[in-house]
Amino acid sequence: MSKMTLLSMSKVYEREDFYRPFINSYEYIDCSDIDGTNCYVDNAALKELRRRLEGIDARGIHFIDSGNYHYLTHLFLEKIPREFELVLIDKHPDCKASMFESLMSCGSWVKDALFNLPNLKRVYMIGVDTELLYELDDLGKCREQALVVRTPSKLSESKLPIYMSIDKDALEESVTSTNWDQGNMTLEELDEWIDYILDNRYLIGADICGEADFEAPKEEHLKNSEINSHLYDRLINS
Repeated sequence: MSKMTLLSMSKVYEREDFYRPFINSYEYIDCSDIDGTNCYVDNAALKELRRRLEGIDARGIHFIDSGNYHYLTHLFLEKIPREFELVLIDKHPDCKASMFESLMSCGSWVKDALFNLPNLKRVYMIGVDTELLYELDDLGKCREQALVVRTPSKLSESKLPIYMSIDKDALEESVTSTNWDQGNMTLEELDEWIDYILDNRYLIGADICGEADFEAPKEEHLKNSEINSHLYDRLINS
């Protein structure tokens, strides 16, 4: 699962260099010219994003910019043609009802996926802030499909393949810097979760978001580039 895809929504990857050693094995898709994508994605933008991703399936490792664009995970999930489960590593459940009912957002995409993608059978949530679990109330009949996981053994109860989505805002600020409030997961803890999943489940693909804002100081982009390189190396042999 070595293929790397970068979706540049804000041009932030121009300030990072973790992907440059893989010049012959990554695909860089510039979507920064598409209006209506920041935090919420309107219908015209969604149509254009699907068009640009037409040749990219869920397999591989996808870097999808900052958490403002985490809804891009939904576009990969809808490409999976068989039953599967999602592992979400994130400080936020992303299960809120959208403020604009017809528009998917970075905070509603998990709810939208559970409602609209019949192949998605369960979401395992890791690193979620317990104070935000009220968002799960918006899941209604899908509530039983969302499981907050504290111990890795819960992930071995099913044999369905896994898609993994990592938002780096689950990590403590000493590890990296994002443009959202952050959790308290250490890098060692994240590595342990990834290793357990790779050892016990078939991984279809993965995506990573949580970049800093484009205007952030150089050292924040350097930290993100280092963590992206680390996570890619961790996942590449799956």
